Amino acid sequence: MNQRGIAIGQIFIYIVAAITFALIMIFGYKMITDFQNKGEAVEFFQFKNNLETDVKKIYTEYGAIRNLDIRTPTKYSQICFVNLDLDPQTIPTEFQSLCEKDYYACEVWQEAWKNPQNHGYSAVDENVFLTPAVEGQPPIKVYKISLSGENQGYLCLPIRQGSFSFTLEGKGDHTEISE
Repeated sequence: MNQRGIAIGQIFIYIVAAITFALIMIFGYKMITDFQNKGEAVEFFQFKNNLETDVKKIYTEYGAIRNLDIRTPTKYSQICFVNLDLDPQTIPTEFQSLCEKDYYACEVWQEAWKNPQNHGYSAVDENVFLTPAVEGQPPIKVYKISLSGENQGYLCLPIRQGSFSFTLEGKGDHTEISE
């Protein structure tokens, strides 16, 4: 009888150990996932703030040129800058081209010109778009921009290994962005 009591006690200890191990694994996984999500959010906000600051800092320095290499969160494959002060109806081929590359950016650009009293840059909350779009991601709006190159309405750049390069030029009242 004494032997049976020891066996039942050992089984009870194994059950308690298994439950404890399972709880540690579940809560540990949850904590690691939360840390990763918070790290990604911090990385995104750091990228967003750096981009907004760099564009705003140079616009008043007329003629100043800076070549930048910006790091982004690695999940993004493309970034598009849109000149919201250009009416998309005046450049329909560019507008259609943007719609093929980034449909959401196309919708926002069109939305910026729906209201005749308040249109363009001041009408919407974002002018920089990342692909793939992440739901719940805060919008990115850099200071007034113009774009040089073949497309004057937008500039989409590929993001390779978490970074992209572009050139900023101060124009006094806005920043010109080019590849």
